[in-house]
Amino acid sequence: MPFFIQPPPPVEIPSTNLEYVQSESGILDVAPVLKNLRLDDDFFESVYLKDKFFNLYQAWESNTQFQSSIFKIIEDVNFKRIVEMGDKAIPLIIEEIEKNPSTLVWALNIITNTTISSSRRLTVADACRRWVTLWKERNSVKHIF
Repeated sequence: MPFFIQPPPPVEIPSTNLEYVQSESGILDVAPVLKNLRLDDDFFESVYLKDKFFNLYQAWESNTQFQSSIFKIIEDVNFKRIVEMGDKAIPLIIEEIEKNPSTLVWALNIITNTTISSSRRLTVADACRRWVTLWKERNSVKHIF
């Protein structure tokens, strides 16, 4: 007896509906649709920097997750590359340490050439919270100091 395989049912791909925006004058107006869309060099640089930062961060974290030596943590090539990103890395670092406090906060100290002052020793988590708070209050490290 022959063996027959039933073909799968056809896949239906929904069609895309186009919407047109008409202005009161009756002329096609695309400005309301495009006003929030900016595909320029700043956008591409932002996407590139974010991708570069997170790749470096993941590699650094993987290399140093079981490391206890401060020297070895900050001497990792990926940590150095994050620091080399300079001021452009600051918002990305702040975003990351807000979600996941870590020794990445030391990169802020190096980039800004300063530390968070305190009357007592701070844990890494405390330092992360202080940096995030200052960043949110001032929205720029330049205004902190």
